[in-house]
Amino acid sequence: MAIDIMEKDARNLAVVLLDIIMPVISGFGVLEYMKKKELLDRLPVVIVTDDDSEETSNKAYEYKVADIVIKPFEPKIIRRRVQNIIELYAYRERYGC
Repeated sequence: MAIDIMEKDARNLAVVLLDIIMPVISGFGVLEYMKKKELLDRLPVVIVTDDDSEETSNKAYEYKVADIVIKPFEPKIIRRRVQNIIELYAYRERYGC
């Protein structure tokens, strides 16, 4: 479903929240798709997972994800972190940083 949305209208997305374990294709599969389509530099990804292993974190950061959130989490804190990421990417896009 995430890939379908990106195929149709990636330009209007501000951020992607992505779980690692999903039906049909894993979060890493979606990240690989985004890498091939060159979406990772302009569309921030936040991984939301209950897998707190170093291996998973390292692999996610190799794809240049903006952040990793470990479940369970406090929704208010995550909303603020996601908002900060959106603002940072918008600033980078606007000023070419």
